[in-house]
Amino acid sequence: MILWSLLAIVIIVFDQLVKLWVVNNIGMTDSIKVIPGIIDFVYVKNTGAAFSFLANKTYGIIFLSIVSLLFCAAVVWYIIKKRPASKLLMLSLVMMLAGAFGNVIDRIFRGFVVDFIETKFITFPVFNIADISITVGAALVIIYILFFDKKED
Repeated sequence: MILWSLLAIVIIVFDQLVKLWVVNNIGMTDSIKVIPGIIDFVYVKNTGAAFSFLANKTYGIIFLSIVSLLFCAAVVWYIIKKRPASKLLMLSLVMMLAGAFGNVIDRIFRGFVVDFIETKFITFPVFNIADISITVGAALVIIYILFFDKKED
């Protein structure tokens, strides 16, 4: 359990450190080419959720913070109560937990989520490391359920 906790902490700290770097080093109209034609770093203040859902709504930040905290609490409860034996399931839960918590830190302390990864080869919303962690974790849960979960229907 300690290694899973450390992984969550590493993801959260890395996410927050990169966001802090973005806030301190990239202006709102600047763009840094990371991989030309593929990925740029930009600074976007996201007041909503995925794809700007609830963006610029006065209740949006509070609602999304509460939902994120409830999700984090549910994941922690599940891990403690069920003690999943599958490393794949644990990895997916920890990644989703860390990503959700990384974004809720932003919502609570900044009033918005710092997004900064902009894809140049496709039109896609700007995102961050926490979003990647949530997405990969969710994909791993789906893989686990489809291919590894041994429960009966």
